[in-house]
Amino acid sequence: MLFNELQIKNLKLHNRTVLAPMCMYMADESGEAEAFHISHYSSRAIGKIALVIQEATAIDPDGRISPKDLGIWCETHVSGLRAIVEEVHNSGAAMGIQINHAGRKASCDHPIAPSAIRFSEKYKVPKEMTIKDIEKVIDDFKQAARRANLVGYDYLEIHAAHGYLLCEFLSPNTNQRTDAYGDRTKLIKEVVKAVREEWPEEKPLGARFSAFEYATKGITPEWL
Repeated sequence: MLFNELQIKNLKLHNRTVLAPMCMYMADESGEAEAFHISHYSSRAIGKIALVIQEATAIDPDGRISPKDLGIWCETHVSGLRAIVEEVHNSGAAMGIQINHAGRKASCDHPIAPSAIRFSEKYKVPKEMTIKDIEKVIDDFKQAARRANLVGYDYLEIHAAHGYLLCEFLSPNTNQRTDAYGDRTKLIKEVVKAVREEWPEEKPLGARFSAFEYATKGITPEWL
């Protein structure tokens, strides 16, 4: 069945092969797409991948995994991202995007997280997020979804895995809050709701989770 067609909502795929989002670290430091991205993603489409999902794309400049991550935090990114999408479409594939905030693992001077617990000794101690910080993140995801739809992506994926911000809220090892966001599913639910206000109902929306955290009292498939 691998080469059978598949339809999810209005997304029609000519087979069931998908390129998973993988960071290339090839953007310029303003988050703009380069010629590399057009060539890289369109070549996957030429190779008959049915759905190409773009690497984790930052919703905030201070939420990047690295300074070379693609960005979707401002309107200036739209034209460069649209060039990627159009070339992938012209090469015969559907195009998706994964949107992300790296949280305490971000490459910035003042990372944020649900609680002030650093990832390792190589990382900075993050600032525990205020309610205002959380509200901004929710809106950043929402605006990223709006821009993704404007660009013309066929599929949108929210990154809630790999120890990045939304994953940090889901894990008891990184979320030790005593306020309402001590409810570990609260933020992801609010992000999904906000994103759906901008991402059309007829287009598929997904989320990536880390099913196993491989840590004491960590995330497991049963909990998710």
